[in-house]
Amino acid sequence: MYKLLIAEDVRLIRLTLECSIPWSDLGIELLGSAENGEEALVRMEQEVPDLLLTDIGMPGMSGLELIEAARARFPDIKCLILSGLNEFEHARQAIKLQVLEYVLKPLDPSELEAAFARAVAELDKERWERRELELAGRTTKEKLPHLSGALQPDEWAGSLKKVKLAEQALEVMNVGFRKRDFALSDVAAAVGLSERYLNRLFKEVTGTTINHMIIRLRMEEAARLLKDPLTKIYEICDRIGYADQDHFRESFKKQFGLTPTEFRNTFL
Repeated sequence: MYKLLIAEDVRLIRLTLECSIPWSDLGIELLGSAENGEEALVRMEQEVPDLLLTDIGMPGMSGLELIEAARARFPDIKCLILSGLNEFEHARQAIKLQVLEYVLKPLDPSELEAAFARAVAELDKERWERRELELAGRTTKEKLPHLSGALQPDEWAGSLKKVKLAEQALEVMNVGFRKRDFALSDVAAAVGLSERYLNRLFKEVTGTTINHMIIRLRMEEAARLLKDPLTKIYEICDRIGYADQDHFRESFKKQFGLTPTEFRNTFL
C-alpha cells in the first residue's frame, strides 16, 4: 500500500476526496488531509507519504509552492495536482516540478481514479526497478568478492543494464579464463560489444578491467590448485592458460605477495 496525503483548502472537496474514492482498492492508504500547505508539510514531517494530491489555489502557500517544498525535503514523493485553473503557466510549472498528473475541477471521481491508477503503476515500476538493482548489486558482489566499491548501491539507479552486462561478461570469463590466449577480445565477442566499450563498462561497475579480472581468476584458481602438493607447478600453469612459468610466478607474486612455491609451503 502506498501512503497518500491530500492538501485542499475547501472542506467539502476534502470530504469528497476522502470518501468518494476507493483508495484501498487502488492500493493506497489515505493518511489524511490538510487544509493548507503549511499544515501539509507538518504532516509530512510526522509521516512521509508516497503520494501528495494538492490543490493549486490555496491561501498562503500555493499548491505549486507546497510541491516544491515537499520535493526539496522528500525527493521521492510523487505529486498530483487538482485545480480549477486551466492555465498554461500553471501546467508549465507543474511539468517543471515533475508532477505526475494534472486533474481539473470540477472533480470527476473516475478521472481521478484513473490518474491515481497511473501513479500507482509508476510507483510499482520504480519499486520493482529498485529491487532488481539491489538484487543485481548483491549478486555482483557475491560473484566479485574483491569488488572495490566503485559502484555504490545508491548509484545503481539507471545502471541495471550495465550491471547485467558486467555479470554476463564475468560468466564468460569464468568459463574461458583457463584457455591459453583467452583475452578481452574473446569476452567482447561473446557478449556482442566492442572491446573498448565493454572494458570501460566493466571497469565502471567493478573497478577493474577485463584483463585484470582474467588474471585474478587465473591466480585464484592457481592458489586453489597449489593447496594440493601432488599437483606440479608446471601442470598448474598449463591448467590456467600460462605457457611461461616465469610469467606465472611473477603474476602470482604480484597477486598474493608470495611465489607459488612459498604459497604452497604455507600449507605444508
